[in-house]
Amino acid sequence: MKTLRWLTAWARTTPGKPTPGVVTENTVIGGGEDAIQARRHRPASRRRPLPGWVILHGATRPGPDHPAIARLAAAIARAGGDVLVPEVREWRELSLDPAPADRALRVAVRHLCDDPDVRPGGVVLTGLSFGCPRTLIAAADPRLKGRVRGILGFGTYHCLEDTVRFGLTGQFRWRGNTRYLRPDPYGRWVVASNYLHRIPGYESAAEVARGLGRLAALAGDRGIMSWEPASDPIKEEVLESVSPGSRELFRHFAPEAAREPDPAWADEIAPLLAEAGRATHPDLELPATFPSGVLPPVRLIHGRHDQLIPFTETLALERFLRKRADVVTTVTDLFAHSRGSGRRVVRLGEAARFVGAIRGALALDGG
Repeated sequence: MKTLRWLTAWARTTPGKPTPGVVTENTVIGGGEDAIQARRHRPASRRRPLPGWVILHGATRPGPDHPAIARLAAAIARAGGDVLVPEVREWRELSLDPAPADRALRVAVRHLCDDPDVRPGGVVLTGLSFGCPRTLIAAADPRLKGRVRGILGFGTYHCLEDTVRFGLTGQFRWRGNTRYLRPDPYGRWVVASNYLHRIPGYESAAEVARGLGRLAALAGDRGIMSWEPASDPIKEEVLESVSPGSRELFRHFAPEAAREPDPAWADEIAPLLAEAGRATHPDLELPATFPSGVLPPVRLIHGRHDQLIPFTETLALERFLRKRADVVTTVTDLFAHSRGSGRRVVRLGEAARFVGAIRGALALDGG
């Protein structure tokens, strides 16, 4: 019944409109310097304390109001969860600094665990995209011991360099072969805006980094898909703010929609960007020394046609976690990254596998 309610709410939820049977409200969690804005989604009627869920959004301008985040939160609430979505203001500004997200997770977990309307025994952490590694790190944090009972991840990554390379080239390795899927340029714009000017020798590229950050922000604010021709006028608009001597580098990251970055240049810059990211924020990736025996059950879901992060990244994360946790991964044709795949014909076996993944995810809360 929980799975059926989840699926029904997922199908019926419309962005910007209330979901039947779900109450959504704004709230403030924490206090003082730790005060954080958040959205809370709960069933319209409750008779007992409900299992708690915390959802961490990725690097996206809408933050908790992203249509996919709001839809997921409403579906979990309709299935009987008390869902808190903290705002990570820095991530809404497209900074990839993990520290604010880590702080938001700690505050959100403590807030729910201290709420008498939330069932004791810990909450489920759900991380989307860049948010998933933060949930794993939070669950291993001794300060939250006993307060996290499960982890659910959507569309995440394991190796920063492979993720960056895919964003530039669309290439990934699968079953011993190199495969291609047209990448969503939004990912490389965000990564480059954070780390391009931190590459040794690229310090003068700070204005290009700022321009790419502005480009990603405008695309997000205007709701334009980054790889569509409608993005080209925005590129021209931002290009005017870049000095003539830096425009070629800007164009490498943001060519016209009909073109892709030069493959040779992309192969050269990808490891440099990844290394600059690691040097700036060393815990963007899970360390090889990540401890065993500290994680609760982990469930991972990834869209096979994800154009921002390839599904092979979640499979790599699963291999890394196998000796450290109870982990189950589902790769599905029914999702891309933060939206449906657009497929009109769904095979019965694929639908059954997806329903099974949702059922397993909802079971994390023990309800």
